[in-house]
Amino acid sequence: GVRVCHALGRPIVNGIKGIEIEGSGVRARREIDGGFEVYELDLPAALGVKEGINLPRYPTMRGRLASKKLEITTLELDAGAGDQALVRLHRPAETVSQTAILGDGPGAAPAAVDVLEELGVL
Repeated sequence: GVRVCHALGRPIVNGIKGIEIEGSGVRARREIDGGFEVYELDLPAALGVKEGINLPRYPTMRGRLASKKLEITTLELDAGAGDQALVRLHRPAETVSQTAILGDGPGAAPAAVDVLEELGVL
């Protein structure tokens, strides 16, 4: 996250324990020893949150029982919707790269080492 935000020129704060959206910005609160740090950032920004900020809401027993009585609605979707059009298909040029090492057993080892050195592996 930090590298991506730096490359895009966007602000980032990690370790956030509280978030408040205010107009075109965000106020982020980070817990430190003996208090909090508050950051005010322009959007778009990235925030790395700590555990506990986004706790899931579990349904109550009453809600679970009520959901069993509800009917599930099925919708038909039009696959052509969205004004999408094929612009082009392009097959990349094939590149053929082969390396043949002639020899058997320990005699082929020096040639294999030479190839690996050329590739920058060794």
